[in-house]
Amino acid sequence: MLWERFRHLLGETFLNFRRGGWGVIASIGAIAIAFLVTGIFLLLTLNLSTVVARWAEDFQVVVFLDDTITKKQRTLVQKRLDGEMAVRDVTYLSKKEALADFRRKIRGQESLLEGLKTNPLPASFQLRIREQYQTADVLGHLAASLKRMEGIEDVLYGQEWVERLTSLIEVMKILGIVIGGVLGVASLFIVANTIRMAVYARAQEIEIMRLVGATRAYIQIPLILEGTLQGGLGAALALGLLYALFRGTLWQLGTTASMIFAGTELTQFLEAEYRMAMVGLGALLGGVGSLVAVRRFLKV
Repeated sequence: MLWERFRHLLGETFLNFRRGGWGVIASIGAIAIAFLVTGIFLLLTLNLSTVVARWAEDFQVVVFLDDTITKKQRTLVQKRLDGEMAVRDVTYLSKKEALADFRRKIRGQESLLEGLKTNPLPASFQLRIREQYQTADVLGHLAASLKRMEGIEDVLYGQEWVERLTSLIEVMKILGIVIGGVLGVASLFIVANTIRMAVYARAQEIEIMRLVGATRAYIQIPLILEGTLQGGLGAALALGLLYALFRGTLWQLGTTASMIFAGTELTQFLEAEYRMAMVGLGALLGGVGSLVAVRRFLKV
């Protein structure tokens, strides 16, 4: 008996869905657009966060040593760096090692070094910085104090770029929430209006159902399920479009992205939990819009 009732309600849902025509298509399209825009912001934010996390993990401060530095001065610098709370570990790179590393990086373009009689690259200490100390103030103070030491020629760090990218991510998060919220509310009203039009089109049929004793739940459930289906399909369509846009962008970029963001994972699509959440949220959005429309009609 319960199964028969459920099958009947499901049949009514799909019948209402087919009756909706262009209104249903417009409703699904509106939800798809809302979730597509929100998904773009989400995808960019997640991938840029991965880049920042990787850069933060591998972030280095390079302390360049003067060519005239003595062994005693180098030892003092080493002890000073080992004692810094902000420094996670210290690696010494000699002039010879620096040149060999540079040769590896320009492999295939060794002609650039032809005629080079002396090694112009300085020895250096490469510092890995603890994440909690990766701020412009801390690193600026550390660089200024190190430059005052004898035997240090210069201190190089690029934390400002990481901070700028982090600020960009925060802005994108806020924009994603605001734009997603506005488009979500707009989609809610569109679904509600679509269902309301469907309800008014069947006003006489619904009134007869009420006169013969049909319960409110029996009338409401197919319409709410219809809205839920619209929302879920709209979100699923948005995911499909987002994936196509994602793959198309990667194809256009080719190897450029991997060259710029070497060692990072800037090629990840939304994980399964995010995709499920988007479809579930779309279904919930459609269901709530339908519930609002049906309740208003039945009160009248």
